[in-house]
Amino acid sequence: MLEGVSQLTFPMAIQNDIITEASAHVAALFNQKLPVWALYHTYDHTTEVVDACKEIGEASKLGKPEMEIVILAAWFHDTGYTELADGHEGQSVDIATRFLQQKGYAEEKISQVAGCIRATTVPQQPTNLLEEIVCDADLSHLGKKKFFEKSDLLRAEVELRLGKSFSDVEWLSKGLNFVARSTFHTEYAQAEFANRRSKNLVVLQEQLRDALSRDDAGSSKQKAKEEKAAAKAEKEKRPERGIETMFRVIPKNHLDLSGLADHKANILISTTATLKVIIFGVLVPKLDTNQYLVIPTILLLGVSLATMIYAILATRPIVTSGMFTREDIEKKRANLLFFGNFHKMPLEDFEWGMNEMMNDKDYLYSSMVKDLYYLGKVLGVKYRYLRIAYTIFMYGLIASVIAFVIALLNAPPHALKL
Repeated sequence: MLEGVSQLTFPMAIQNDIITEASAHVAALFNQKLPVWALYHTYDHTTEVVDACKEIGEASKLGKPEMEIVILAAWFHDTGYTELADGHEGQSVDIATRFLQQKGYAEEKISQVAGCIRATTVPQQPTNLLEEIVCDADLSHLGKKKFFEKSDLLRAEVELRLGKSFSDVEWLSKGLNFVARSTFHTEYAQAEFANRRSKNLVVLQEQLRDALSRDDAGSSKQKAKEEKAAAKAEKEKRPERGIETMFRVIPKNHLDLSGLADHKANILISTTATLKVIIFGVLVPKLDTNQYLVIPTILLLGVSLATMIYAILATRPIVTSGMFTREDIEKKRANLLFFGNFHKMPLEDFEWGMNEMMNDKDYLYSSMVKDLYYLGKVLGVKYRYLRIAYTIFMYGLIASVIAFVIALLNAPPHALKL
């Protein structure tokens, strides 16, 4: 087994210069650049993987060149953690490639080392014996007694790196899924590590069941506490005073503005009505003998008529269908706060709709908001027509006076003086 394996137990043939230099380079790199959160992917983990590669490689009868490849891959397989965590395998390949090229290592062998490092990417998919050996060495801890110690280190590392904590259920679930999906590829690893891996998997399942039981008990207590708090909050829940004030004041302001608009429109209607009385009572009878007053009179009459039309439009009530359906209430489409939506409905349907709305706070507030919105829309129409009416009246009156002045200045000497 791996725990008792030492570098001295293997043939000295594989302890060549390139491996010695690689181990020193990796040690220096980890010492200088490894992040503080790295508690599992450390130099110790790398040496364990190197020893495992030697153990599995020896059992797989690798020759000296092949053994050199897997040991170099083992030394560099986690060096990418000095740069980043996610996708560290690519960084590890780059670091290994730069080092080996500087040492004049053969490109073909560099490619094999890179392939072994890439094969450790989860999910592992090795394509040859060398890659299988490195993959099995990297996950050999799954089939050892110290698996749970390593799992605790990995959990601490991940929590530090991500800046968040995992519950026991979350972490055990992740670990269980990972161990269940992982497998050993070489015959030696299957014989030496698979049995302990299965035992570790069973223990993980037991730990997860225990954690779930604890969570269920805690969840029941928490749920009861939350239900009690929710019931208390529901009992004490009242609309905020500011919201009540808003829904009381704004509709009143809208109605005051609507009344003001109607008053202004009535002023225009009364004024234009008076003008028409003057036109038809004084001017029209004189037009047959005073032709020069025809155009100014027609202009004044047109201005009065247009002003009166827009003033009437500003005060004209808008009445909708006055009907709604149960589907409208269920889908919260009907606004029962506006009489135009229910004035044709039977009393029992209206009562049902109002009860549904009052029992649904969101629907009630939504209806009140819609009521404010449509009051504003009506006011917008009123004031737009009112503005048009005042504009026509103001400029039309000016134009009419100018027309009368021009007509009088150009009247014949014997014209009738009004």
